[in-house]
Amino acid sequence: MTASTLYIARRFNGPLTSGNGGYVAGLLAGELLRRHPGAQAVEVTLRAALPLERQLQVVETSTSAVRLEDDGVLLAQAVAATLALVLPAAPSLDEARAAGVIGRMSFATGLGSTYLHCFGCGVARKPHDGLRIAPSPVGDAEVVASDWTPPASLADADGRIPAEFVWTALDCPAGVAWGHRLGGLAESARLLTGRITLAITGEVRAGEPCVVTGWPLEREGRKLHAATALFDGNGRVLAYSKQLWFAPKS
Repeated sequence: MTASTLYIARRFNGPLTSGNGGYVAGLLAGELLRRHPGAQAVEVTLRAALPLERQLQVVETSTSAVRLEDDGVLLAQAVAATLALVLPAAPSLDEARAAGVIGRMSFATGLGSTYLHCFGCGVARKPHDGLRIAPSPVGDAEVVASDWTPPASLADADGRIPAEFVWTALDCPAGVAWGHRLGGLAESARLLTGRITLAITGEVRAGEPCVVTGWPLEREGRKLHAATALFDGNGRVLAYSKQLWFAPKS
């Protein structure tokens, strides 16, 4: 086995004391793809809270997977995957913008304090510091949506948005979609991400408006299956994911 390290800066939190699941999953997926390029999608399973500001170990296993560990404690695992998913039609950019305005107002009062500073959906983050993707329902098919214009602060030298930020963008909307089905936005804060399988199909660039969507799929007891997608302003799919979330124990 070979190992390297991964460091989660405090900026990239989900809950205040641990890493954002989508961001860390994206970093771990990148570690897998560097070692085993060519995968159509990557599946990342989250096993435990993700410590901030510590050197974590990325361990390549003999089964062409990588694990994220904290002194031998398994935090997450990434494996190559394939992903087929039927996507609903993308809302228009204007529809997504309207839903995003409503979402950001709703998140400020309805999501509670736990995720106000989340790197992905936290509306208390300063502009260009977090993604501030706060979707709300659009249409009549249980789809939630928001606009997102990636800031230059997240881009590489060529204006491209790195994959870990695409993973971040597509994490929280799945939980928000299930929260609305279960009774309201506050329910979203009680749900936990368990697994994200994600495929990136297009280039995401700073300054170019996008549409982010999420929708619930099916429920198996505490297991909540959901999907998310990222589109450009013309409705072309740039990335999509299937996810497993967990409802709290009753």
